[in-house]
Amino acid sequence: MNETDRLRTAGNEDRSGVPGKGWSSLRATFEAFRKRKFAVLACFLVLALVFCGLHVAAGRRTAGTILSLDYEEASRGLTPNGTRFNIFEIRGGEMMERLIERAGLEGQTTPEQLSECVSVEPTHDKSVAGGVNYISTSYVVRFTNKGEAGGKTAEEMLSLLCETYREYFVERYGFNHAILSFDVNDLKYSDEYLTTVDLLELKYSQLENYARLRSRESKNYRDPDTGATFSALEQRAKNLYTYDLAKLRSFIIENGIANDRSALSGMLNYRIRMDRLMYNKLMAAYDEDNKGIQMYDAAMSAAVMIPTMDQSREYYMSRTKTGMDNMALHADEQLMGATERMERIAYNTWLAEKLRSNRADAAKKAKADLMIREMEAALEKLAEDIRTVDSAYTSAKARNYLGFSEDASGFAERTGLVMSLGCAAAVLLAVFVLAWLRALVSDKERRV
Repeated sequence: MNETDRLRTAGNEDRSGVPGKGWSSLRATFEAFRKRKFAVLACFLVLALVFCGLHVAAGRRTAGTILSLDYEEASRGLTPNGTRFNIFEIRGGEMMERLIERAGLEGQTTPEQLSECVSVEPTHDKSVAGGVNYISTSYVVRFTNKGEAGGKTAEEMLSLLCETYREYFVERYGFNHAILSFDVNDLKYSDEYLTTVDLLELKYSQLENYARLRSRESKNYRDPDTGATFSALEQRAKNLYTYDLAKLRSFIIENGIANDRSALSGMLNYRIRMDRLMYNKLMAAYDEDNKGIQMYDAAMSAAVMIPTMDQSREYYMSRTKTGMDNMALHADEQLMGATERMERIAYNTWLAEKLRSNRADAAKKAKADLMIREMEAALEKLAEDIRTVDSAYTSAKARNYLGFSEDASGFAERTGLVMSLGCAAAVLLAVFVLAWLRALVSDKERRV
């Protein structure tokens, strides 16, 4: 290129630094697109529709729902029975095994493979201001069909997944009947008769308290099959506890019935000695507190006032406790403890005297054994009746612990509108760049 050509080229350069032939090619390409603006717009719309269609087609392989936890403990990250809640159990091994069985996919897939089709994420934004740990009570659950569903659609598998998880959750966390599932064989006949009565008393007390709590939750609940109510079951437990069990205890004590009289007497004497030592200790502390109160400065016995600020930030004089107040409260506690120990001493002393003065024959022992067996049968029947009513009550209640609703995605999200528009614009931009490059090459070839 000679000096004249270089000067001509330099003169054609603009401020942007683009050579004149490049700038002219760019303007020519832009002008060509502008003249065909309706065709370009039509292409843009067609491309956007194509990408939307592809997004919708791909979305049919995925189905989603919103899982909501609708019980009080959920806000603390707990299950209804107080254990730690873990949302990822929905894609755990036991859940996947149940889902395979419910969907009839035995032999077609494994729990590990099916678990890869399930995804879970909380609905809230994890980045909470102030560093506050927010506990989510709703989650987005999705099932993506990756060929592991055996011909079933994603919607069908998601529905089966929700049903399976509700059943799993209610069964595992909806209620706890452990207190109603004790074994009466725990009442061994090798134990002392009074020990057996104490154990029966404990179990009857547990049943009464359980029925009372359920009655407070739902006073009007009635079992649809038997018509039983928690109030009636509570009264039944109270009657057995108050009358029948008291009758059994009285019969055993009055007749001095024991398996090992010497061992039982030794145990009672030991309890009496320990309670007496504790009684003396408590009374000594009580006496010391009383002496301290009498020696306390009379000037400090009056009310002590200190300046205090109220809610409206105004000062007032408030009464505070003195050392004498604390000693008086401590003295009362020691006296109450000593009184309880004295009552236990009196009871065990009376019981030991009954054992020494009464000797039960074989007939009375046989009658006591029969009464214990009858109490065991009544206890087992009461527990079974409470469990039956409570299972119906808690099952109906627990089904409301979980809620499933449709994924509230808008039209733009379902069709991928924003992404589709962006992809269509990118394609047209690529076509524009290719056309510009082609114009540059053609222009260069003409100049050569």
